[in-house]
Amino acid sequence: MLVLLGIGRVTGNHQTYHFVNMLAISAILGTSIVFVLGPAFAQTAVPDQPIGLTATAISSTSISLNWSPPQNNGGSPITGYEVDYRISPNLSYATAATLNNVTTYTHTGLITGKTYIYRVSAINAIGTGSPTPEALATPNTNSAPPKHIAPNPPQNLVATVYSSTQINLSWGAPASNGGPATSGYKIDYKLDSGNFTNIVANSGSTFTAYSHTGLQTGHTYTYRVFAINSIGTGNSSNTATTTLTQVLTVPGSPTLSANPSSATSVSLSWIPPSNDGGSAITGYKIEYANGTSQYVVLVSNTGNSQTGYIHNGLVTGTSYSYRVTAINSIGLGNPSNVVTVQPQETKTPTITTAIAVSPTSAQISWIGPSQTYGQVVSGYKIDQVINGNFLPVDDTASGVTSYTIPNLTTGKTYTFAVTALLSGGSQTNPSPLVSITPTSTSSAPGVSNQPPPTQVPPQNLALPDPPSGVNATLISKNTVQLSWVLPSNNGKLPVTGFKIESKTGDTGTWYIITSNTGIQTAFIKSGLQVGTTYYYRISSTSSVGTSQPSNQVSVTTQSDSSQPPVQSPPPILQHSQGMISVLNTTSTISYDIVGGQLLGMGIDPETFSLSINLKSDSAGTLSVQIPRNMMDAKKADGTDDTYIVTNDKSLAQFNETKAATYRTLVISFPANTSHISIYGTTAVPEFPVAVLVFILAFIPVIAFSRRIIRY
Repeated sequence: MLVLLGIGRVTGNHQTYHFVNMLAISAILGTSIVFVLGPAFAQTAVPDQPIGLTATAISSTSISLNWSPPQNNGGSPITGYEVDYRISPNLSYATAATLNNVTTYTHTGLITGKTYIYRVSAINAIGTGSPTPEALATPNTNSAPPKHIAPNPPQNLVATVYSSTQINLSWGAPASNGGPATSGYKIDYKLDSGNFTNIVANSGSTFTAYSHTGLQTGHTYTYRVFAINSIGTGNSSNTATTTLTQVLTVPGSPTLSANPSSATSVSLSWIPPSNDGGSAITGYKIEYANGTSQYVVLVSNTGNSQTGYIHNGLVTGTSYSYRVTAINSIGLGNPSNVVTVQPQETKTPTITTAIAVSPTSAQISWIGPSQTYGQVVSGYKIDQVINGNFLPVDDTASGVTSYTIPNLTTGKTYTFAVTALLSGGSQTNPSPLVSITPTSTSSAPGVSNQPPPTQVPPQNLALPDPPSGVNATLISKNTVQLSWVLPSNNGKLPVTGFKIESKTGDTGTWYIITSNTGIQTAFIKSGLQVGTTYYYRISSTSSVGTSQPSNQVSVTTQSDSSQPPVQSPPPILQHSQGMISVLNTTSTISYDIVGGQLLGMGIDPETFSLSINLKSDSAGTLSVQIPRNMMDAKKADGTDDTYIVTNDKSLAQFNETKAATYRTLVISFPANTSHISIYGTTAVPEFPVAVLVFILAFIPVIAFSRRIIRY
């Protein structure tokens, strides 16, 4: 092997570079490999020459100098400047001053009428760099600071590390040079040994501080600042250099939302803080307050990165306030926003989070309805809502309560809703709508240091409540009919049946009549003994287990003596409630009917009406909850108008409750009613106002208010 080494040095004006050249020739198995390495390394160098040196006579005996730092500091921060001068025609330079890291100098005590020639060199830890091109000025008796001149450089620029992703800059205003006042600042920075890049073209303010965010640790950042006035931009300040290192702090504040999840529980969901303080989130502290009480710690530390929680055991209709605080290895951050919510039954899904997780995708998460009237949630349907029309996006299985919508357009706002699909083919009303706008900077929360995007809190599976409204009625001398109402809280799983127990007399022992009746709310027991008191209690059953029993009820059978026979009980009114599909739409409506049987309903967009078919053998009431985006009644000024309601072509009596997205009507009907119609001014698909006016003007109809009634 033959190795040739060459070591040399090249020296220019004020700067030296070292290099090594190597030529290695190796013969292996008859072949040769040649390596040529030419300058193999360059040591940290002295800085380049400063930029833009100017010399201006500002009095008969003084000259002002200004310049900007060099583009390349040689890999080592600028520590100062050397100012040299000579007096024409002398060719020899003398040093006027060796300065700290400033970019302006006033040379005083000069001779009037003499021409002074200057050059400036930058200094770093390696040495002194090349000087600038010469600049000259001649002070005379008329010399004075110029009036129309760009400002002097800002003074004493300092860069300070604030966090693992932020550097704060501060500087002093430039000394006056007689020109117009400073109106703003230009800020440049460079990364490591790269070139300067502008980050603020003109701050438009005299504020002398700036925070540079979104930075990366392990890099060196160098800054310079220029002052701006009405004439233009002056020379730059001194440069300020700092290396960004990991700074650990407490995390920022989460963003909290809360929704009722049942009559006795509330679902909390939050987005992790955008700043984790440089240390991963290890848990969250959850607090709540009841009314005006002080905050009580619900969970001191969840001990995980999960971003949801369900608070059970609450009082229906009572207001609860919540706040959440993130925890990392340094400690507790600042609390989240405060949200207040009341636990109540939910008959639709509730969307808990809706966020853009990329410039072209969004994620929604939800909790299911707490009241499904004994029906099982078999899945969920996600819809995009455009102008009141629901366009299917996708369906999910019953256990899936989060969905990511892809292929969105950056900067466009999208609106979504979620509907629960129920056993037997029915479905709930859609959830309240949410809107999302993906932007070019959208990303999953905490994508760099945080746990995965918001997870939907798991449902706390619990035993159902016992049934309510238990009643026992003798329908013959030895037969009893039991009836009850489904529990309002099913423990997040559907009720699969009921257990019925009985005992004889106060001191008797409870025994099971049936361990599971199936899904029904009535039961007949015969074979009772005469002259005996029977007690009954009923428990709800789900896949989790059996609830506590209901309150007990009793009946006493008649003895064989010549007492009057047991009178038949009054007839039991038919009663049903739930969700029913609406013809000509993709929606369902919540209903509750007493005294009749609901057969079906549909929207007629031509008459802006909801048509309801029913069967009734007795007088009763029908309650329907009508979504405003399905049908509404409005006046010309956009305020709510009154619905017109008829039963079998006669005007019906009704009461109404209004909400932002729904209008609930409770309609009274006589026995043998078969048809109820509700008339509004809009119905899906909505007609434009111009078309509505045309129809009302030219179609002969029977009109009440602005509604079209057709029989």
